[in-house]
Amino acid sequence: MIDERMEEQASLHVLGALSEAEAREFKKQLQANPELQQYVSRLSLATGALAGATPVVEPTPQLRSKILAQVEPPQKIVTLPERKPGLLAWLPWVFATGIAVLGLVFFMQNGQLRNTVVRQAKQIDDLNQLAVSLQMATNKLNQAVLALQENNRLKNLRIAMLNSLIPDAPKAVAVSLWDAQKQNGVFVGQNLKALPTDRDYELWVMDGDKPVASGVFHVGESGTIRIDFKPSQLVKMASVFAVTEEVKGGVASPTLKNMVLASR
Repeated sequence: MIDERMEEQASLHVLGALSEAEAREFKKQLQANPELQQYVSRLSLATGALAGATPVVEPTPQLRSKILAQVEPPQKIVTLPERKPGLLAWLPWVFATGIAVLGLVFFMQNGQLRNTVVRQAKQIDDLNQLAVSLQMATNKLNQAVLALQENNRLKNLRIAMLNSLIPDAPKAVAVSLWDAQKQNGVFVGQNLKALPTDRDYELWVMDGDKPVASGVFHVGESGTIRIDFKPSQLVKMASVFAVTEEVKGGVASPTLKNMVLASR
């Protein structure tokens, strides 16, 4: 059942004349009332037909101007007050200036850092060259020391040639190298006659007129021998080197008649 008020609301709804709140309330009633829906549908058809049948009337110029004046009131042009530059206006410039200053500081620091690196690299290079020079000087000093030591060693070294004293071994020969400071030497002999197993050669160092036993040795068929020797007691002045043939194991005093080799 639709009352008069509902019909009025339906008419205003079709014409779009309801307020926003009234339109929301009417739509709720419309959804819940099928009879109201049919009534609104008939009103919509009738309103459309009426709108299509109404002739278009052009208003007079005076009426048109009056309507437009009411619909579109003249706009007022408001002049804004001139803004005075304040702190916010200067902020971009302050920011840009700050960035420029920071860039300049970084550039100067970077330049100083590069100069420091170059200076340190040069110092390291100078130190390396100095180290090389010192190493070369040290090597030369070591060579000089070795040369002095060698000269001093040779200075204390005596070389003596021993010749054969027996007719049956005329080619027998030997060389003795004696280091007075170290009290030892080297004996090298060639073309010595091989002795029986119960006999040995014995080497002697003459300290002035005193013979000092310096070891025994035995040679094979080759007749060649090389031995390191050390006298049995201190030799102050080695004057003569000699070799005698003795019983196996040697003797305390040389047998002069059995002398095989002697130096001059």
